[in-house]
Amino acid sequence: MEKYRILLVDDHQILLEGTKNLINSSDLFWVADTANSAEKAKTLLINNDYDILITDYQMDGMDGSELIQIAKSVIPDLKVIVLSMHDDSHIVKDLLKKGIDGYVLKSDSHESIIHALSKVTEGKRYLSDDIADLLIQGIDDNNNSELTPREEEIVRLIVKEYSTKQIADILFISERTVETHRKNILKKTKSSNLVALIKYAYQHKLA
Repeated sequence: MEKYRILLVDDHQILLEGTKNLINSSDLFWVADTANSAEKAKTLLINNDYDILITDYQMDGMDGSELIQIAKSVIPDLKVIVLSMHDDSHIVKDLLKKGIDGYVLKSDSHESIIHALSKVTEGKRYLSDDIADLLIQGIDDNNNSELTPREEEIVRLIVKEYSTKQIADILFISERTVETHRKNILKKTKSSNLVALIKYAYQHKLA
């Protein structure tokens, strides 16, 4: 079976090579070309045919969002996976509107890349668990004020006086994700400060 041709774009050379080697060790996927800038990727897209584009989001010059729009115009059937360190729901929502097929965090396990590739080639979308949680969190914010299991977990750790970094390490999520959860927790519990949140935790048997 012919392998899916991939264009891999990232301005960090070590990550670029590591991801390339990982993908090329699979049976179904092959990194045909790499680019360390969006401009170089644009040239490759115009002159070659690919099945999948894997690109970073934030790069010098042209960013990933602009590159994705160009890629889709040059190869309409191209599958696009964003591989990024950004776990901002607003960025993800914007990219989903632009037609991306997958979003993988660089903090995820290496297997997540292969899993994402398998999903998108089956015609499905793939989102990292943390990204899916954030998007669902946005729905929860609009529809109810109850804490999610992940938020309750974070409240318990906050009460134990764990720092944002410690919570991130324990839960295997980024510090930015923890901060997002903190803000949502304060909003949902109507707590104006940490003391009020701790009081809420004791009242609701979360401590």
